[in-house]
Amino acid sequence: MKPIIQNLSEIISFIDTSVKIINENPDLSILKFSPICGSSSGDMTFCSRIDTKSIQSINDSNASLILCPQNLDIQKINSISTLILVDNPRLWFMRCIEKFTSKTSSSITNENHFTTNSIIESDSIGSNTSIGNFCFIEKNVKIGNDCIIYPGVQIYNGTKIGNNVKIFPSVIIGASIFGPQRNKDMKLETCHHLAGVNIGNDVEIGSNTSILPGFLKDTKIDDGTKISSQVYIGSAMQIGKNCMITGKTYFGGSSTLEDNVYIGPGANIRNGITISKNSFVGIGSNVVKDVPENTTVIGNPAKSIDHNSDPNAINNIN
Repeated sequence: MKPIIQNLSEIISFIDTSVKIINENPDLSILKFSPICGSSSGDMTFCSRIDTKSIQSINDSNASLILCPQNLDIQKINSISTLILVDNPRLWFMRCIEKFTSKTSSSITNENHFTTNSIIESDSIGSNTSIGNFCFIEKNVKIGNDCIIYPGVQIYNGTKIGNNVKIFPSVIIGASIFGPQRNKDMKLETCHHLAGVNIGNDVEIGSNTSILPGFLKDTKIDDGTKISSQVYIGSAMQIGKNCMITGKTYFGGSSTLEDNVYIGPGANIRNGITISKNSFVGIGSNVVKDVPENTTVIGNPAKSIDHNSDPNAINNIN
């Protein structure tokens, strides 16, 4: 197998020349990236924690290279692997994957950026934007530069998308009717939305996610926000910058997420409430009232706790 990284100096120059290295081996090469458990010679992996179990995982690993936390207690280490101590090993591991692995998109694009078996009515699509198979994009849709639209995506009138946005398979954006209302005969009546969806730059939207348009006010997703798969985003939601929304979460209409909010898997957010900036919503929580800034909530109904123990989501300690 051909190495994806030829020697240690490639990694060091990419990360930071001032990092601390244990068991330095300038001639090591990396064949693949792997989880720390079950890794073998030629692998690069990472460990984000410094508890007893994590220390044991580092010592037991056969990986050639492990990215570890800067505050690792090296007196407890007897690993034969090369260790690089960095701030946020998980993040640097992700960056190394992006830097050193080849990314092909031949199944998504052709030289004209559009596949021939999609229906693309819009003429407002920016440069270097790719649209995959079996997509449907209505006429009144604007898409910026350097975007990737994966197969099976549907984007409806009134949607505006910024630059460098990734939309993964089977996402539906901007398709909905306004919430049914009962008449005097108890029959349900609906009407179409007058507003749309406004998506900023550097946003990612996971597969099978549904984003409703606003009724009178646009649904908004601001720059840098990352949304996982199977998420439901209600009408006229306002999502701030750099939010992290994980899978199978539900958001009622007209709710607000301010900047840097983390939403754990399976959470439900009631309509019309605000989750203030830098806050953390735990797995499976039902949030039924506003969440103050820098607060961690969890449970049903969600209640505040005094710390957040997940360093991979957001460092949030009250």
